[in-house]
Amino acid sequence: MKFNLKKKSVILWGIILIAVILLPDAEMYYQRYKLRSEKLPEQYKSYSTLDNLKDTDYEIIKISYGIHEPVIQENDSTIVIITKRDRDSEKAGAANTYTWYKINLKGQITDSLQYQYNTENGVHNYQTFNDYIVDVDQNTYSNWMKDGDTTHYPYKNLDDAKIFSVAETEDITANRDYMYDDIIHSESPENEYKYKLTVFKDNIWNYFYAEKDWHGYPKNTLNKKAIDFSNSGYEIDKSSGLIKRDHVQKEKWNARTFWSLKNFSWGSGNGSGNRGWSGTSYFSINMPKKTLHYKQNVFIERPDNYLRDPFSYFVYQPKNGDYMLLIDEEHQLYYLIRPKKS
Repeated sequence: MKFNLKKKSVILWGIILIAVILLPDAEMYYQRYKLRSEKLPEQYKSYSTLDNLKDTDYEIIKISYGIHEPVIQENDSTIVIITKRDRDSEKAGAANTYTWYKINLKGQITDSLQYQYNTENGVHNYQTFNDYIVDVDQNTYSNWMKDGDTTHYPYKNLDDAKIFSVAETEDITANRDYMYDDIIHSESPENEYKYKLTVFKDNIWNYFYAEKDWHGYPKNTLNKKAIDFSNSGYEIDKSSGLIKRDHVQKEKWNARTFWSLKNFSWGSGNGSGNRGWSGTSYFSINMPKKTLHYKQNVFIERPDNYLRDPFSYFVYQPKNGDYMLLIDEEHQLYYLIRPKKS
């Protein structure tokens, strides 16, 4: 009798021990079991990633990696501006590369322009505003964006011998369209300095020097040529319908086991802030000739099923244009989706 009681006690404690081990991970086991029955619908199995999308009528071109400047719409050309900075900005001779691409309504790159300059030597510094490419160090501007002319024309100083007061500076810069400032240090022991201000106002480029007590920097007016992505298909799931999310497939429950040493502290387990599923989103792209399809990774949060994409797109399709421009901000990448040449 005592033996049976002891045996039952051992079994009972064994069950309790197993329960203590398994119960904290009950949701993990449930979610893993549930995922086994969630099969991907047949129509989505042929979807590929954007990088591998193949089609008989369309092609996807990665234009370049780099920091995206404003995208400009100039007549029938979309002008994409990309700045690429040297990864090792501390080394001597670190360089910036500015590249401008002109894209016609068929999505073909019809012209391009590239300038490279050292970030430290003060020889060149290119800025883009409206129709102009401005070198604020050389005091020149180019009309290449509107007429293809690569010549850089000089613009003049308001008064070579004068340093303008705060009041005069505020008067000159009032109601201007664009301004760029730079600090000019002297070689005096006191390290005196002044501001060099490049101003675009009344359709004229000028530069002048302001005294160091000037500290005003009101915002520039909007670049009238820059694309407003909020009206051109910005944000998947909240856009004008250029890109639509057709389906989300949960594939893996991401929360760790309660007993994982990686949680670092007792009881953090499945409540460690990573609750949810990794999976795949399946999208449709509405192009003029047909609908294209692609997929990308997604994280689905628990419990509200909120979707976290690995990046967000800025989407643009020009009026009467046959192509689409997708800008992946997080990875600093342009996708140009255009018709294949006949």
